[in-house]
Amino acid sequence: MTAMDSSENTGAEPIQIHPKVWGEEHWIVNKDYCGKKLVLRKGYRCSIHWHEKKDEVFYIVSGKVLMEVNGESKLMLPGEKQYIAPGDRHRFTGIEDSEIMEFSTHHQEDDSYREAPSEKVPDEEFAKLCSSF
Repeated sequence: MTAMDSSENTGAEPIQIHPKVWGEEHWIVNKDYCGKKLVLRKGYRCSIHWHEKKDEVFYIVSGKVLMEVNGESKLMLPGEKQYIAPGDRHRFTGIEDSEIMEFSTHHQEDDSYREAPSEKVPDEEFAKLCSSF
């Protein structure tokens, strides 16, 4: 018996790794859905962004993540999840090195609207964030 590329029998593309300012994304996709493992570095955050069509669920695997959705913030721990509806403005910040699973409808780059860039959180701001937990 020989090992088969799982994309041969499932319609899924091979795993793609996308480097980001805040860490990296490992994409597992097919024609309808997208799963991603997000590797988030401590002290970094993704852009404030939203999607018109895509809806998402984020599941925290490890670490501590500050999740901001429509201007409200909450600290998320392993085992917790957050639903993001189309139109919800959101971003996440690594309070610790963290892993997040994202499950969503198919990702289309032209459905991503960014309002603020991904970045390293300035040290003073990060210290203030951490002291609030």
